[in-house]
Amino acid sequence: MKTKSLAIVLAIAAVSVGGAYVALSRGTRTAEFEPGAVFFADLGTRSGSVDRIELERNGKRLELARAGGQWTLVTSDGYPARFEEIKGLVSGLAGLKGDQKMTARRERHAELALAWPDASGRGARVRLLAGADVVTDVILGEERANPRAQFIRRESEDQTWRVLGSVLVDIEPRRWVEAELLAIPDGEVRGVTLNGLHIAGEESAEGKIDFKVIESSPLVAATDFDWTPTRRVVALRTLPSWLSRLELDDVRKAKVDGDGAAADPAISPEFDMVRGTLKVNAVRDGDAVWISFEAKPKDGAPSAAEINAKKKYPGDPYVPDWTEFAAKHAGWQYKLPAWKLNSLEEANRIPAASEQPADPTAPTVIPSAG
Repeated sequence: MKTKSLAIVLAIAAVSVGGAYVALSRGTRTAEFEPGAVFFADLGTRSGSVDRIELERNGKRLELARAGGQWTLVTSDGYPARFEEIKGLVSGLAGLKGDQKMTARRERHAELALAWPDASGRGARVRLLAGADVVTDVILGEERANPRAQFIRRESEDQTWRVLGSVLVDIEPRRWVEAELLAIPDGEVRGVTLNGLHIAGEESAEGKIDFKVIESSPLVAATDFDWTPTRRVVALRTLPSWLSRLELDDVRKAKVDGDGAAADPAISPEFDMVRGTLKVNAVRDGDAVWISFEAKPKDGAPSAAEINAKKKYPGDPYVPDWTEFAAKHAGWQYKLPAWKLNSLEEANRIPAASEQPADPTAPTVIPSAG
């Protein structure tokens, strides 16, 4: 009985959806529309003139601009952008092909995620500009599979369409820049200092690096922070490998002296490595943490060419030229992803009071039988 009822419900639902789709898609062929034709007919020839891109989704806005052959992320203080991502967006739009004419009723735009402004975050707006001329201004809506398709409309028109192909509009800055900051290989880090704690590594006969806490180390200043046994265990687990995958969420120009907050010693580690040293200066700005770097190479350090030759993909381990690294990142601050900040703060979040020994003079409390 339940199976029969479910079949009836699904059948009714299918009819309802089908009816809604028919209502949205009446009038497939028109004189100005040919299914299978390139939807933005002139974008292929004008794409080379595009020098600014504006993206909007869910109340957020991102802008990219080209000057002197270099694309930058304007909304992140002009940080260099990845041309591959920009090329992918523009070529993706240029490759869309008309498939079906949909509704021209404004009150039905939301059903296809084509209403604008759109508070739901389902739709996105893309503007391609060449100087002051608008090359393309389009609202991209929901996607469909089998075949891959997307609903779309020009911002100045109420007419909507289904096109073959789809374009992803990612509004997060990390998508448009080189998000990877470091991917330091195992064995490169030999020591870490943080907030009065000094961790040092020793290489065993098997080539493994074993880390331990150095008591009363002259390399760290005294601190009021209580490095309890549990906190030390967590620090030994998290800090030596912290640079193995370091990425950004956003980027901005570093604030000049007197304008910015001081680095927080509780989350500003310094790393001693085989081929260089790296100090991470972390500052809090509201709920976010932004980091900058002070990097120096070590004289006479062994070459990292053999290690770096194995790097083929983002995330593969490598050792940067620390002089070039310092120059590349000078004057910039990078927003830490939440998961990376959590690993840095994990030891700090352990309550010291939970490890205090019991007071031997305290009276023994015997619970009542009731």
